[in-house]
Amino acid sequence: DEDRELILARLRERVRGLVASFDVIAVAARPQAVILETGELFQPEPDIMPLIRRMAAVLRSEGEDLIADNILLQSQQLGERARKLIDLQRRRQAEKIVDRFQWIGAGVIAVTPLPVLDLLATAAVNAQMVVEIGRVYGCEINMERGRELALSLGKTLASLGIVKGAVTLVSTALQLSVGGMLVGRAIQGVSAAYLTRIAGRSFIEYFRHDQDWGDGGITEVVQRQFQLNRKDEFVKSFVQDAITRVVKPLNLDQIVPAEPELEAVELQAELEEDQKLFRAVDPDLEEWHRS
Repeated sequence: DEDRELILARLRERVRGLVASFDVIAVAARPQAVILETGELFQPEPDIMPLIRRMAAVLRSEGEDLIADNILLQSQQLGERARKLIDLQRRRQAEKIVDRFQWIGAGVIAVTPLPVLDLLATAAVNAQMVVEIGRVYGCEINMERGRELALSLGKTLASLGIVKGAVTLVSTALQLSVGGMLVGRAIQGVSAAYLTRIAGRSFIEYFRHDQDWGDGGITEVVQRQFQLNRKDEFVKSFVQDAITRVVKPLNLDQIVPAEPELEAVELQAELEEDQKLFRAVDPDLEEWHRS
């Protein structure tokens, strides 16, 4: 008993200011077995009654407050789970919008290719897509504002070199997957879908954060989405989907190899030059190309 009181005194001193002295209670949930003089092993019963009595006293005096605190905590946890669920549902809905626009845009550009690659950035970012993504997140913006945002992101794609980087990445992946001759409009169409995906995912982040690009601005968000969407596993899956949705409908196997379309020749020449520049600043692409 003296040892127990000594230990209690030390514990109460150690937690002074944090725990009231009367809330430091001696209990024995699993007492150590002792050997009696007869040599018999004796296992004492657990002694937790002091704790039970103290808990009963607390419940009598503070029960209502404890119940209220518990309800508040559960409400906060429920609110957090609800926010996460709503965010997940919104993201899924917004991603479906991006998927729809990326393949619509790819089909249009594959049928009516653009004269220069730089126009891909503008063509890939659809103002209507921006408006619909905003609506998912409760942001009602008009078409004029949608065009402003689309134009801003399109310029960012071009200024960061992502347009040419995407075309190089897509053309390389298509050649590895399809082989043979690829006309310019096929490469442009798939590249447009890829750029639309990057733009759409960037806008999802923008609207998720209450129309805020964050400390790094639009540049950081777009660059991050480009890095996330250039991983080998995703690119291979994306290209296979693009072959089904964009390349095969063009019936490239019916084009006579001896008379390739002029657009293919011009685009290939531009791509070869872009590949040299892009690989010079991005050695990972060269490694991916060799693999």
